[in-house]
Amino acid sequence: MVWNELNIIVNNEVKDAVINILMDLDSSGVKIDELADNKINITSYHPLNSDKDLSLNAIENKISALTKYNLDPGKVEIKLSKNNDEAWSHEWEKYYEVTKITRYLTIVPKWKEYQPASSKEIVLTMNPGKAFGTGVHPTTILCLQALEMYLRGNENVLDVGTGTAILSIAAKKMGAGKICAFDNDDNAIASSIENIELNGLSNEIDVTKNSLLDGIHTKVELIVANMLPEAIFPLIPQAFNNLKNNGVFIISGIIDEKLKDTIEQLENNNFQIKQTFALKNWRGIVAIKEV
Repeated sequence: MVWNELNIIVNNEVKDAVINILMDLDSSGVKIDELADNKINITSYHPLNSDKDLSLNAIENKISALTKYNLDPGKVEIKLSKNNDEAWSHEWEKYYEVTKITRYLTIVPKWKEYQPASSKEIVLTMNPGKAFGTGVHPTTILCLQALEMYLRGNENVLDVGTGTAILSIAAKKMGAGKICAFDNDDNAIASSIENIELNGLSNEIDVTKNSLLDGIHTKVELIVANMLPEAIFPLIPQAFNNLKNNGVFIISGIIDEKLKDTIEQLENNNFQIKQTFALKNWRGIVAIKEV
């Protein structure tokens, strides 16, 4: 099979955002190579019959537009070529290892053998598939740590922009009650369903295609969202309406420069900031709905 191969050189700080752009363009997989001066080369593979616009100008415009969110892609270099080597389809697996997130929480890629260190350890078996995120990214780690701190047991949870469903799976294994996960990307939905099945939770977590919480009217104890600020901001009033009094709102995906604006948006919507988290240049927030 012949694929369209995109090679994109950008600053490392926009890695996640560029991968999201590529996934929206029907990427079947990506791999990352680190270069000098904090640059990276993102290689992405796309089917020839895709109806998405792979013109270099259109892609460069999408990447350059990230400056609106205080993300600096630097000088963008893009090359498009044909590739008929399918070895890439397993190449990215070598980048994912068993990762201990906390004392009791461990992420294990599905192709790795792993023996838990104790009966208290919670193992999340994950296959990233087409959707980005195995749990090793700082934004996901921040959410997982916050879930471990704030889940008490039996809370109903909404997971917005679920991606690979890792946060839903973790919440359920930590004792959450009913969980509904949402994403508006078909690849993410497929990846979520697979990962939920890998963890034996098919009857415990509902996955639905949806944009943020549009049209969702339910009251839960906890909402978690790991996404970029442009999606977080419109989600904030929706989250307030879908949380019970004293409900917990956990968000991540916030770059340091956007932390102040995000806190301001939360406070303007009657959330009380309970705690902020930091890992590398990323920030997470725990806010409480108090009425």
